[in-house]
Amino acid sequence: MLPNNWKKGTIEDIAKVASGGTPSRGNDLYWGGDIPWVTTSEVRFGIISDTEQKITSKGLKHSSAKIFPKGTILIAMYGQGKTRGQVAKLAIEASTNQACAALQLYTGYDVDYYYQFLASQYENIRDLSNSGGQQNLSAGIIKNIHVPIPPLQEQQKIAKILSTWDQAITTTENLIKTSKQQKKALMQQLLTSKKRLTNPETGKAFERNWQSSAFGNIFKERVETGREDLPLLSITSNDGVVHQESTGRKNTSNEDKSKYRRICINDIGYNTMRMWQGRSSLSDKEGIVSPAYTIVTPSDAVCPIFASYLFKLPQLVHMFYRHSQGLVSDTWNLKFNHFKKIHWRLPQKPEQQKIASILTATDKEIKVLEAKISYLQKEKKALMQQLLTGKRRITL
Repeated sequence: MLPNNWKKGTIEDIAKVASGGTPSRGNDLYWGGDIPWVTTSEVRFGIISDTEQKITSKGLKHSSAKIFPKGTILIAMYGQGKTRGQVAKLAIEASTNQACAALQLYTGYDVDYYYQFLASQYENIRDLSNSGGQQNLSAGIIKNIHVPIPPLQEQQKIAKILSTWDQAITTTENLIKTSKQQKKALMQQLLTSKKRLTNPETGKAFERNWQSSAFGNIFKERVETGREDLPLLSITSNDGVVHQESTGRKNTSNEDKSKYRRICINDIGYNTMRMWQGRSSLSDKEGIVSPAYTIVTPSDAVCPIFASYLFKLPQLVHMFYRHSQGLVSDTWNLKFNHFKKIHWRLPQKPEQQKIASILTATDKEIKVLEAKISYLQKEKKALMQQLLTGKRRITL
């Protein structure tokens, strides 16, 4: 139920709906110009101020592509994964491909309000897709999307409130991006001995040279199986070792788990077929994992947290890649027999622990920011449901 002074309408009532086109890929004269050309992969709930691809004036002229003005709202009509139904707003004049619907609002309708409204309707818009083998949206479907029509002044006020939340989210996202870049640079410095930390016992920088060791001398493989009494765990790249049911993914494990491997606290599990991509995590719990993983236990000379960061260092990941090559029957696998032959320079354990503490503190800062993002997004979503539908009124 809308407020008394709000009206009901459709996209066709408030905007002109069009789509773009793609110049022939076979003609080089159509590509590499200075006209921005948007694809659906760039329509991702945000502001578009540049594009990956550009077309020429000839490409524009000899295709159904057309230039849309700044402030046009774009909706992805089809695309893989989550793309279909996502929206974006042009901050520049740009052309688009035919998979983007371009909404040019008529006078009296606020672009920011309807951008926020359509973003809030993402799931509902996806459900409007054509049925069949490939579910797509169409210009006809988009024209018939129902929209509320508040008075213009109220549209503008609501949009301004929501834009404040967007600014807070964007600021936090930029902080996360910066923190991750700083962490990456710090790992390069600390894990390669380019930067030495202060030894708390002496008050001076650690001085002992790093020593090269074969991984087979400082890690042991845990091969214990048959512990079906333990919980089933998954080893993830970003979230560490987690209980399988918490991943939200379908359990595809075998009923017979007699060959599943035990993993313990401070073990490092890695995907035997993906270690060349750095797919490994330190475990903070005990359980069993798929036989597709290799489990290694650091010796007393190695700080487990330090080792978990080391295994993400690009130079070492490249070594994992090199040792995963050239196997007759196990191409692209890094089994322990090959893992153990890798030699790498490591500091003494006190320095490892100091490095681990610095990187752990950086990760904690990032997690705090990520929690803040989650909170802001949740609060904004709740506010959108209230303001964009008139359930909650604002003072003009």
